[in-house]
Amino acid sequence: MTELVDLSESTVVKSGNGFCVALRDGRLPLAGDHPLGLYLDDCRYLRGHELLVGGRAPRLLVASDGAGTAAVYELTNPDLLLAGGRELPLQSLRLRLERRMLTGAMADVITLRSHARDLVELELELGLDADFAPMLEVRGIVPAATRDIHRRADGETLVFAAVGLDGHDRSTTIHCPGAVADEAGFFHVPVRLEPGGELTLEVRFDLADGRAEPLRSGPTGSLAKAGADADAWLAERPQVEVDDELINRVLRRSLLDLRTLESRLDGSTFFAAGVPWYATLFGRDSIIAALQMLAFDRAIGEETLRLLASLQGTRVDNEHDEEPGKILHELRVGETAALALTPLARYYGTVDATPLFLCLLCEHADWMGSLDLFRELRPAVEAALHWIDAFGDLDDDGLLEYRRRSSGGLVNQGWKDSWDGIVDEHGAPLPAPIALVEVQGYAVAAMRRVAGVFELDGDPARAEELLADADRRARDLERFWLSDRGYYAMALDADKRPSRALASNQGHLLWARAVPQSRAAAIRDALMGGDAYSGWGVRTLGANERAFNPVGYHTGTVWPHDNALFAAGLRKYGFDAAFLRVFEDVLDAVAGFPGLRLPELFAGFSRSDYEDPVPYPVACRPQAWAAGALPFMLVAGLGLVPRALERKLRIRRPSLPRQLNRLALHGLRVGDARVDLLFERVGPQRDHVALTDARIDGDLEVALEISARPQRP
Repeated sequence: MTELVDLSESTVVKSGNGFCVALRDGRLPLAGDHPLGLYLDDCRYLRGHELLVGGRAPRLLVASDGAGTAAVYELTNPDLLLAGGRELPLQSLRLRLERRMLTGAMADVITLRSHARDLVELELELGLDADFAPMLEVRGIVPAATRDIHRRADGETLVFAAVGLDGHDRSTTIHCPGAVADEAGFFHVPVRLEPGGELTLEVRFDLADGRAEPLRSGPTGSLAKAGADADAWLAERPQVEVDDELINRVLRRSLLDLRTLESRLDGSTFFAAGVPWYATLFGRDSIIAALQMLAFDRAIGEETLRLLASLQGTRVDNEHDEEPGKILHELRVGETAALALTPLARYYGTVDATPLFLCLLCEHADWMGSLDLFRELRPAVEAALHWIDAFGDLDDDGLLEYRRRSSGGLVNQGWKDSWDGIVDEHGAPLPAPIALVEVQGYAVAAMRRVAGVFELDGDPARAEELLADADRRARDLERFWLSDRGYYAMALDADKRPSRALASNQGHLLWARAVPQSRAAAIRDALMGGDAYSGWGVRTLGANERAFNPVGYHTGTVWPHDNALFAAGLRKYGFDAAFLRVFEDVLDAVAGFPGLRLPELFAGFSRSDYEDPVPYPVACRPQAWAAGALPFMLVAGLGLVPRALERKLRIRRPSLPRQLNRLALHGLRVGDARVDLLFERVGPQRDHVALTDARIDGDLEVALEISARPQRP
């Protein structure tokens, strides 16, 4: 069984489909079983990487992985006993490790500099190991397998190679000029440094898969180059300028985390769900992350939609929970997929990705001002709508439900997909088939949004049919209403009995604009109350519920994306004060995490218990919809509502978190137009946010709406 590692104390470098997740000092421990490593296409090509100076591990001073594709580790020596009995005091040597992720390769630059007063002679060693295990094997989802790992040492080169269970050759070739490799997997470098002397080693890790031509990366580059590449990526997108340096750094970190998670499949770019566990295509996660980023990156939404449409279900396949028109849940590549060791390698067990796919397509059209993609994907749209009607409703009661059919599939198939994520008031998991409340809301939103696009595309009859279906689904949400508790049940079980546990699921109904104003106010009150609200955000489950656990994956923790969807919904209903509280509290929380990086989730302890939010030890970081949460809430707070199909940008009741007095947004793209906007606090108490300047390049009307009355979705 893989030992758990506190991923909040790790570093990540990633480029394309390759990444390396290591401890804060850059190590991949040679001993023990752990999930750290250098991965490419879901396979671990390096599981061990340890530096020794004078036979001992160096000490960490500081580490940074802010560039996304590169990291730096500043290390120093412990007390060392040199040859002849001479002692080398602590911190006499500077040891700097710069790591860069490339295409199909990784490069380390190791610099050793002496600050000692006398000559230093010792040995620098680099111990390495590889196992070529697929990620799902590392996670324990598929059984561990024995692979015959071949090691070959040849001067300055060390090669690890194995034939996978799928018959494909895989290898990791390491070059270290100036070192001597041995068959045990170590490089040895004799070091002789005069006072002020310096030694630099360049270590190159080339990864090869026998199924394809070897990837040829360009030159290693430098840490400065990695930072420049990150700056160039940001410069190609809308720019946000604020008068608070902390928020500026938080937004930069969030956007660069999404850059880090960009991955490729079949020529399309998408956001992988998260490192290390989910560094692949996930329907729900990739869709929501693309939705969150539409104001900053419209192209990845388009590519995500095309990719998921190309993988849309075409048949009834119980082992993979596949059905015609259903949008994929998860896709794996490599050995696990080739041998079909688990249905999760190509898995459709998700009840919400299909309506969310339709929501993303319509939202993308609103930002682009074009129906071209809708027309291109019209067959996928019709197939998705057919799935919702013909397959998503398991018992013909008008609700979307799920029930696992696959022997190795997921018991729960909404976003709370852990086995105990959907429980009743007694803490017992609900029996399937299960109807989740938020999924009904997604279906309402999808039908309404798609109806609007059909109307614009000249099919009013289809639009009217879909609107009628949306209205019926919205009325059916009353079946989830718990009148004695004043909130919605998170789910109905197989007998249509509602769970009476207080849960965050209902918050997504506000984002979907699926409930009346009075019910929206009740959701706000329930989720902002002390049971559900931790002070850092809304918990997945109320603190007084039987199943509550502040470190339970879906039973009491705080998820940034969950809060972001709820917060965006609060804005839609005019609950601006509640929105700002959630936004500001999540901003406060991110300041307590290393590198200002929001993790996938964090513990649901009360804010009054600890000064900083408590990490969830094995949360993905970076994680796509967590990274997108704050940019998404920023756009919601500014009140940006694109209507590019009508050549309009509506700005509804702009607001700023308390930390900001001024925000400038440059280069926002709405349709073919480019917009620069300036928001500032005004008034005697500076308690009102005004749009003080707008510059438009192109055919676009910018309309400022200051009424608190909720608008149409």
